[in-house]
Amino acid sequence: MAPIRFKLPIGAKRQVTIPSKAMELLSLQQGDDLFLEIDGEYAVLQPAVSVSRSELPDDLWKKFQSRRGAKPTDIPLETFLAEVMPHAATPNETVRAARSASRKKSRRPITAADSMGSRTAAAKA
Repeated sequence: MAPIRFKLPIGAKRQVTIPSKAMELLSLQQGDDLFLEIDGEYAVLQPAVSVSRSELPDDLWKKFQSRRGAKPTDIPLETFLAEVMPHAATPNETVRAARSASRKKSRRPITAADSMGSRTAAAKA
């Protein structure tokens, strides 16, 4: 396939609009990411591709796993929380409270108004 060229004017806020034909050819959608590579006086844009860890080849997954592990700068969560929240009773209580607060934020009890609609709930009141 012969190369296709597009002229991309740079807007006032340094923004560039990708033509719809280029979006189609590259299978891009709004919100996708691009990599910009600069080589001398040339610039190359490439679609950024994300791959789920479960889809990685086994040898690459093992390589990633081998690079993980404890670092000399790592500290236990309890020690960190004790340093940033010295007023807490014990580090374990702080950890439990933080986890509990996180769970409470994500769950809201369902009320009668939620299940019946606001008009029905107001009429029954």
